[in-house]
Amino acid sequence: MEIKNLAQTDLDSIVACFLNAFSEYFIQLPTETSYWAGRFQLARVDYSLSFGVFENEKLVAFIMNGIDRHDGKLTAFNTGTGVISEYRNRQLVDKMYAFALPFFKERGIEKCVLEVVQKNDRAIRVYERIGFEKTRDYWCFRGEIKSESPGVEAREISFEATKNFSNPNSYFYSWDNQDRAIELSREDCRFYEVFDEKAEKIGFFIFNPRLSFLAQFEIFDTNKPENWQKLFAGARQVGGTVKINNVDARRQDLISAIIAAGLENHINQYEMEMSI
Repeated sequence: MEIKNLAQTDLDSIVACFLNAFSEYFIQLPTETSYWAGRFQLARVDYSLSFGVFENEKLVAFIMNGIDRHDGKLTAFNTGTGVISEYRNRQLVDKMYAFALPFFKERGIEKCVLEVVQKNDRAIRVYERIGFEKTRDYWCFRGEIKSESPGVEAREISFEATKNFSNPNSYFYSWDNQDRAIELSREDCRFYEVFDEKAEKIGFFIFNPRLSFLAQFEIFDTNKPENWQKLFAGARQVGGTVKINNVDARRQDLISAIIAAGLENHINQYEMEMSI
């Protein structure tokens, strides 16, 4: 077996290995290569710093790494790790990280970050063995928005207009919800401000209609928690059935508002970090 980077590996081969490795995963994953091309772009994947294990030129295990800044530090974000079933129990993930770390250090990367489903005890044990520690608790939601508020209106705006928003909660956003990810996926996203029945601006949201994904959403006045349901009523005008990923568990007011809007908390994740 050989470990090397994925710069010369075609995306179809990576996706085939990905789907094979996750064939018994907790949730069903999309199968289209075009989806994963966009997904990896969103995650800022650098194929020269993503690594795989090859057996007779066949990819049997991988780590896909996005490279960007996270909490002010240059970071390798593991946006997907997998090992196909017949090659498990060989500590291939450990070996890929041992292989990758010198390359990360050479590039000035200061830490590694990943997200893992909280029910995936086996993966958590592997990552803790390698040196990762749990740092954040994320909740994920899906379902049909039930919120109604007469007179509320969602008005579409440009991506550039969102740069005028002051968002003190951006610290809580996960890797795929950060501003850089939104910028890279802006052709797939639509941007809205929400106005209440008095035509006063109360918040904004960013929606990816292809994925039915609410990427960012905030109310401007946190002293008016009732505005959450008005904001969701505005989002309902655009996409009634939505997904919301990785809400930081410290934001209990927001979590309560999402549940009140009718969405189901279907799965949770940990963010884990390892300093280099």
